[in-house]
Amino acid sequence: METLIYFAILVILAEILGTIGGFGSSVFFVPIAALFFDFHSVLGLTALFHLASNLSKISLFRNGVEWSIILRMGIPAITLVVVGALLAKSTTGNWKSGFLFL
Repeated sequence: METLIYFAILVILAEILGTIGGFGSSVFFVPIAALFFDFHSVLGLTALFHLASNLSKISLFRNGVEWSIILRMGIPAITLVVVGALLAKSTTGNWKSGFLFL
């Protein structure tokens, strides 16, 4: 339970730093999550992290959302995420060797 509390605090800090920095919270989230979970779990958690973040932004700023842009960018993005997930199944997930290249 204590580990989960540490993880939750670090995830909140990653979101705050990524939002303030303007370069995305995954820059901080992925290395933090890698300390606690295996490669494939980190991928899944990152997907959930992005989904929650994007849904909250859409709900907060729903009056200014341009749905045509979401459709033009969202459909290819979702398609490529599925392709990336299928490719990730073939990786070994060795974080200690640095970034993974197929």
